[in-house]
Amino acid sequence: MRLDIESLRTFKTVLEYGGITRAAKQLNLTQSAVSHKLARLEERVGRPILMKSGSGFLPTSDGQGLLHYAERIISLHDEAAQHFRSSDLAGKIRLGATEDATSKKLATVLGRFGRIHPNVSLSARVAQSLVLKFWLTTSEVDLAILQVFVDDKEPNDIELWREDLLWVGASDHPTALDRSIPFVSFDKNCFYRLAAVGRLVDTGRSLNVVLECPSKEGVQAGIRNGFGIGLLSRRNLTEGLEELECDLPRLPQVCHVLRSRSSVPSRAERNLTEAILQEMQESS
Repeated sequence: MRLDIESLRTFKTVLEYGGITRAAKQLNLTQSAVSHKLARLEERVGRPILMKSGSGFLPTSDGQGLLHYAERIISLHDEAAQHFRSSDLAGKIRLGATEDATSKKLATVLGRFGRIHPNVSLSARVAQSLVLKFWLTTSEVDLAILQVFVDDKEPNDIELWREDLLWVGASDHPTALDRSIPFVSFDKNCFYRLAAVGRLVDTGRSLNVVLECPSKEGVQAGIRNGFGIGLLSRRNLTEGLEELECDLPRLPQVCHVLRSRSSVPSRAERNLTEAILQEMQESS
């Protein structure tokens, strides 16, 4: 049995993006080419690896095992290819990122980049978006992954993903929404909070900040236990939290963007940018 890299990549991408159409767009292939690669892979494995679901495709039990190997094989293949293409890179990169961006995907990017380019000094710092913007202006970081409202994107920003911003409360602890609204905030630099204050002025309401916490888990816990309500992106709507059906003003979508301090990034920064996009940019 011989499993080719691109068929494994196609299989992984179909599962990651939920279907053949989106995977084809991501891989820059036709839908028929994607279907052919999947059929060839399944033929070589000799067992069903995908099954249809209401929302796209799911792996079979054998497919789940194959996915585990596919992720490792693809990662090692890409790392080896990149090593021999760009291992002469050198320099220094200081990256800033929000807590939401410091996911397993970013950790994978940074670990792989550091191994491929041992002559690049790479460091990362986590902070709120307004702090990251300040660090860019004061040259404390070279690149930053930060959140902005979709209408506030700068011309050179590279969008990674976007999502709705929701008023969120506890599923088991209803909160009275009077003129003064108990609010759980990330911290004084939370731009969700600043935007909410501005939009509430016209309604005659105000926020009463009952908890400030820089961590996502702390904010979620404060809301979950009924201390107050908050603003969270949809992906952070975890168990015990629910979107509020209320008359509070709706806020625009937010998006995570990759922003560079320099209008002419270094070669090392361009390589890191490409690595981040390949792993973290989500199709619209």
